[in-house]
Amino acid sequence: MPLLAAFITMMSLVADAVVIRHDRSDADSLKLAERFGAVGRVIPDGACTLIAPTWAVTAAHVAASTAPGATITFGDRTATITRAVLHPDGAARKGVPPEVDLALLELVVPVPGVTPLPLHRGRDELGATLVIVGYGDFGTPSGLLTRTDGRRRAATNVVVDAGPRRLFMKFDAPPDGTDIEGVGGPGDSGGPALIEVAGVWQVAGVSSASMDGKPGQYGVTDVYTRVGSYLGWIDAVLAGRQPPP
Repeated sequence: MPLLAAFITMMSLVADAVVIRHDRSDADSLKLAERFGAVGRVIPDGACTLIAPTWAVTAAHVAASTAPGATITFGDRTATITRAVLHPDGAARKGVPPEVDLALLELVVPVPGVTPLPLHRGRDELGATLVIVGYGDFGTPSGLLTRTDGRRRAATNVVVDAGPRRLFMKFDAPPDGTDIEGVGGPGDSGGPALIEVAGVWQVAGVSSASMDGKPGQYGVTDVYTRVGSYLGWIDAVLAGRQPPP
């Protein structure tokens, strides 16, 4: 088996529901998420981020099961999807992350009152503290997770490895880790990992999978598609041009 294929097989698809360290409260996670209104919930299970008035970025394995007419909620606002565009390497067999777990969702009309977030165009993610945002099952490693209530939650984590296709963040137990340390868990995929640059939050990653343990537990590694590696493809789709290979 080729090395890349073996690596992908070791990963398991997971949501971007937010699981936080056991000594923090759900209120901390909810409060941190308040500022990220551009992160939407793909109904029934998925997440995305508005990056242009009529475009959102998500995971390919979320978009693959999203039909025209499906909806996204941004707080109390609802948007309708007109089409999903998967990255050319975004197809995979069921239960296995694709080589490039990235897709774009085109909306029928712009979402009023929601400001899109820019894409991160730097290569400085390694060692940076990112904010991960999502919907879905939530809780802490020390207790049973609560089934999604449709509310947006967030946590922080540090990029421990940055490859050409993916970003990796490990869930460290206290006293290690960030102040509101967290990772994805069962629920919905496609949510963002956000990096702050000069006071502006930018989309650096898209939630794809987990590895090295059970999702949502200490020691697990979250895997995010590295958005900066696919800017040419994203820009071409948004501009209506033929995407590069």
